[in-house]
Amino acid sequence: MEEKYQGQFSTSYLVDLLKTVVLSLVVTFVILLLAALLLCFTDFPEQYTLPSAIAATIVGVFAGSSMAARKYPEKSLVSSLISAFVYAVIAYIVGCLMQGKFVFTLNTALFLAIALITGAIASILANRKKSAPKYGSGTSNLADKLRKKKTTKSYSFNRTGR
Repeated sequence: MEEKYQGQFSTSYLVDLLKTVVLSLVVTFVILLLAALLLCFTDFPEQYTLPSAIAATIVGVFAGSSMAARKYPEKSLVSSLISAFVYAVIAYIVGCLMQGKFVFTLNTALFLAIALITGAIASILANRKKSAPKYGSGTSNLADKLRKKKTTKSYSFNRTGR
């Protein structure tokens, strides 16, 4: 049995966070692959390449960060931000290896900011309370005011709703 000390991360926590990062990367890769196929085999304008890459990043980070936030609701923000940060670091390293050089540009900072903001938003949305809609629990105000009187069988407007 694994003991948890305050201020330390358990190994299962780190493994779960890495699983969320893998999910984020897979979702991003699938979306980028679909966008690349769309660009190759259709007349899809090439000016939408960067927006599709940003959208893939947002959806991928959102998927992984919300999974991390739901898995650990007591530290949802920290889990989501760590997941988004690790995603951004891995994506940066893979991108640099593909280019053959390590460069830090304004786009790199923008990418990191998008990932962290998306992770924070995913944390907020993942743990909000879901309340079931209350259908049929009462009548509307108009129905209360416009009730059929039992004695005269006619309609009247009441102020009290009775």
